[in-house]
Amino acid sequence: MSLLVRAEQALSTHFEQAAGTEGPPRLVAAMRHAVFGGGARIRPQLCMAVAAACGDDAPALTNAAAVALELMHCASLVHDDMPAFDNADTRRGLPTVHKAFSEPLALLAGDGLIVMAYRVLLQAGAQRPDRLIQLMDNMTTGVGLPHGIVAGQAWECETSADLGQYQRAKTGALFVSATCAGALSCGHEPEPWAPLGNYL
Repeated sequence: MSLLVRAEQALSTHFEQAAGTEGPPRLVAAMRHAVFGGGARIRPQLCMAVAAACGDDAPALTNAAAVALELMHCASLVHDDMPAFDNADTRRGLPTVHKAFSEPLALLAGDGLIVMAYRVLLQAGAQRPDRLIQLMDNMTTGVGLPHGIVAGQAWECETSADLGQYQRAKTGALFVSATCAGALSCGHEPEPWAPLGNYL
Protein backbone atom coordinates (compact mmCIF):
# COMPACT_ATOMS: atom_id res chain seq x y z
CA MET A 1 0.00 0.00 0.00
CA SER A 2 1.35 3.43 -0.90
CA LEU A 3 1.86 6.03 1.82
CA LEU A 4 -0.78 8.25 0.19
CA VAL A 5 -3.39 5.47 0.25
CA ARG A 6 -2.47 4.65 3.84
CA ALA A 7 -2.77 8.32 4.82
CA GLU A 8 -6.15 8.72 3.12
CA GLN A 9 -7.55 5.55 4.67
CA ALA A 10 -6.33 6.49 8.13
CA LEU A 11 -7.71 10.00 7.78
CA SER A 12 -11.12 8.73 6.70
CA THR A 13 -11.31 6.12 9.47
CA HIS A 14 -10.22 8.44 12.27
CA PHE A 15 -12.38 11.32 11.06
CA GLU A 16 -15.54 9.19 10.98
CA GLN A 17 -14.83 7.67 14.39
CA ALA A 18 -14.12 11.04 15.99
CA ALA A 19 -17.03 12.86 14.32
CA GLY A 20 -19.59 10.28 15.36
CA THR A 21 -23.18 10.38 14.15
CA GLU A 22 -24.94 12.79 16.49
CA GLY A 23 -23.12 16.09 15.98
CA PRO A 24 -24.54 19.14 14.19
CA PRO A 25 -24.74 17.98 10.54
CA ARG A 26 -23.61 21.25 8.95
CA LEU A 27 -20.60 21.52 11.24
CA VAL A 28 -19.55 17.96 10.44
CA ALA A 29 -20.06 18.68 6.73
CA ALA A 30 -17.91 21.80 7.00
CA MET A 31 -15.15 19.86 8.75
CA ARG A 32 -15.36 17.10 6.14
CA HIS A 33 -15.17 19.71 3.37
CA ALA A 34 -12.01 21.13 4.95
CA VAL A 35 -10.29 17.76 5.23
CA PHE A 36 -11.43 15.85 2.15
CA GLY A 37 -11.40 18.60 -0.46
CA GLY A 38 -8.05 17.48 -1.87
CA GLY A 39 -4.47 17.95 -0.77
CA ALA A 40 -1.21 16.09 -1.21
CA ARG A 41 -1.11 14.72 2.37
CA ILE A 42 2.60 15.54 2.53
CA ARG A 43 2.75 15.78 6.32
CA PRO A 44 1.10 12.42 7.09
CA GLN A 45 3.11 10.69 4.39
CA LEU A 46 6.30 12.18 5.82
CA CYS A 47 5.37 10.94 9.30
CA MET A 48 4.64 7.46 7.96
CA ALA A 49 7.85 7.35 5.91
CA VAL A 50 10.00 8.17 8.94
CA ALA A 51 8.10 5.59 10.99
CA ALA A 52 8.81 3.00 8.30
CA ALA A 53 12.50 3.88 8.49
CA CYS A 54 12.31 3.37 12.28
CA GLY A 55 10.59 -0.02 12.08
CA ASP A 56 6.95 1.12 12.42
CA ASP A 57 6.31 -1.22 15.34
CA ALA A 58 3.05 0.56 16.29
CA PRO A 59 1.33 1.33 12.97
CA ALA A 60 -1.96 2.32 14.61
CA LEU A 61 -0.14 4.97 16.63
CA THR A 62 1.80 6.10 13.56
CA ASN A 63 -1.48 6.48 11.66
CA ALA A 64 -3.03 8.49 14.48
CA ALA A 65 -0.02 10.78 14.75
CA ALA A 66 -0.07 11.34 11.00
CA VAL A 67 -3.80 12.03 10.99
CA ALA A 68 -3.55 14.43 13.93
CA LEU A 69 -0.93 16.49 12.11
CA GLU A 70 -3.03 16.61 8.94
CA LEU A 71 -6.11 17.68 10.92
CA MET A 72 -4.08 20.50 12.46
CA HIS A 73 -2.85 21.52 9.03
CA CYS A 74 -6.41 21.53 7.63
CA ALA A 75 -7.64 23.57 10.60
CA SER A 76 -4.95 26.16 9.95
CA LEU A 77 -6.02 26.42 6.31
CA VAL A 78 -9.66 26.99 7.29
CA HIS A 79 -8.69 29.83 9.61
CA ASP A 80 -6.12 31.26 7.18
CA ASP A 81 -8.74 31.47 4.42
CA MET A 82 -11.22 33.45 6.52
CA PRO A 83 -11.89 37.19 5.97
CA ALA A 84 -9.84 38.12 9.03
CA PHE A 85 -6.74 36.84 7.22
CA ASP A 86 -6.61 36.01 3.48
CA ASN A 87 -10.34 36.20 2.66
CA ALA A 88 -9.84 33.49 0.05
CA ASP A 89 -12.67 32.33 -2.16
CA THR A 90 -11.22 28.95 -3.10
CA ARG A 91 -8.94 26.30 -1.66
CA ARG A 92 -7.77 23.31 -3.73
CA GLY A 93 -10.18 24.28 -6.49
CA LEU A 94 -13.24 24.30 -4.22
CA PRO A 95 -15.01 27.07 -2.30
CA THR A 96 -13.33 27.76 1.02
CA VAL A 97 -15.18 26.61 4.11
CA HIS A 98 -16.43 30.08 5.02
CA LYS A 99 -17.74 30.58 1.47
CA ALA A 100 -19.44 27.19 1.36
CA PHE A 101 -20.77 27.07 4.93
CA SER A 102 -20.58 30.60 6.47
CA GLU A 103 -18.00 32.34 8.62
CA PRO A 104 -19.38 31.08 11.96
CA LEU A 105 -19.29 27.47 10.79
CA ALA A 106 -15.80 27.91 9.33
CA LEU A 107 -14.51 29.19 12.65
CA LEU A 108 -16.14 26.29 14.47
CA ALA A 109 -14.92 23.80 11.85
CA GLY A 110 -11.33 24.91 12.34
CA ASP A 111 -11.72 24.72 16.11
CA GLY A 112 -13.38 21.32 15.81
CA LEU A 113 -10.52 19.96 13.72
CA ILE A 114 -7.99 21.08 16.32
CA VAL A 115 -9.88 19.29 19.09
CA MET A 116 -10.34 16.25 16.83
CA ALA A 117 -6.58 16.09 16.26
CA TYR A 118 -5.96 15.79 19.99
CA ARG A 119 -8.75 13.27 20.41
CA VAL A 120 -7.40 11.03 17.64
CA LEU A 121 -3.92 11.07 19.14
CA LEU A 122 -5.15 10.53 22.70
CA GLN A 123 -7.33 7.58 21.79
CA ALA A 124 -4.59 5.79 19.86
CA GLY A 125 -1.93 6.72 22.40
CA ALA A 126 -3.84 5.18 25.29
CA GLN A 127 -2.31 1.86 24.25
CA ARG A 128 1.21 3.37 24.30
CA PRO A 129 1.21 6.01 27.06
CA ASP A 130 5.01 5.93 27.13
CA ARG A 131 5.00 7.43 23.62
CA LEU A 132 1.86 9.55 23.90
CA ILE A 133 3.28 12.35 26.04
CA GLN A 134 6.14 13.00 23.65
CA LEU A 135 3.82 12.85 20.64
CA MET A 136 1.49 15.37 22.28
CA ASP A 137 4.38 17.67 23.11
CA ASN A 138 5.71 17.36 19.57
CA MET A 139 2.35 18.32 18.07
CA THR A 140 1.87 21.31 20.36
CA THR A 141 5.39 22.49 19.53
CA GLY A 142 4.58 22.39 15.82
CA VAL A 143 1.30 24.24 16.31
CA GLY A 144 1.67 26.66 19.21
CA LEU A 145 4.01 29.27 20.61
CA PRO A 146 6.72 30.30 20.20
CA HIS A 147 7.57 28.79 16.80
CA GLY A 148 4.55 26.78 15.60
CA ILE A 149 2.00 27.48 12.90
CA VAL A 150 -0.12 29.72 15.15
CA ALA A 151 2.93 31.90 15.75
CA GLY A 152 3.59 31.89 12.02
CA GLN A 153 0.08 33.13 11.30
CA ALA A 154 0.41 35.75 14.02
CA TRP A 155 3.52 37.23 12.41
CA GLU A 156 1.17 38.48 9.69
CA CYS A 157 -0.43 40.70 12.34
CA GLU A 158 2.85 42.38 13.31
CA THR A 159 4.15 45.58 11.75
CA SER A 160 7.39 43.82 10.81
CA ALA A 161 8.67 40.26 10.80
CA ASP A 162 11.76 38.32 9.86
CA LEU A 163 10.78 36.45 6.68
CA GLY A 164 12.78 33.34 7.55
CA GLN A 165 11.30 33.14 11.04
CA TYR A 166 7.81 33.62 9.60
CA GLN A 167 8.27 30.87 7.00
CA ARG A 168 9.84 28.43 9.48
CA ALA A 169 6.89 28.89 11.82
CA LYS A 170 3.98 29.05 9.40
CA THR A 171 5.10 26.24 7.11
CA GLY A 172 8.26 24.57 8.39
CA ALA A 173 7.20 23.81 11.95
CA LEU A 174 4.66 21.17 10.96
CA PHE A 175 7.17 19.48 8.64
CA VAL A 176 9.54 19.16 11.60
CA SER A 177 6.69 17.82 13.74
CA ALA A 178 5.85 15.28 11.03
CA THR A 179 9.35 13.84 10.82
CA CYS A 180 9.70 13.80 14.60
CA ALA A 181 6.27 12.19 15.05
CA GLY A 182 7.28 9.35 12.77
CA ALA A 183 10.21 8.56 15.02
CA LEU A 184 8.32 9.11 18.28
CA SER A 185 5.48 6.80 17.27
CA CYS A 186 8.10 4.02 17.09
CA GLY A 187 9.78 4.88 20.36
CA HIS A 188 12.82 6.41 18.67
CA GLU A 189 14.50 9.70 19.51
CA PRO A 190 13.16 12.51 17.30
CA GLU A 191 16.24 14.74 17.20
CA PRO A 192 17.99 12.97 14.30
CA TRP A 193 14.88 13.47 12.16
CA ALA A 194 14.26 17.16 12.89
CA PRO A 195 16.86 18.37 10.33
CA LEU A 196 14.96 16.57 7.57
CA GLY A 197 11.80 18.50 8.44
CA ASN A 198 13.78 21.73 8.64
CA TYR A 199 15.36 21.06 5.28
CA LEU A 200 12.02 20.43 3.61
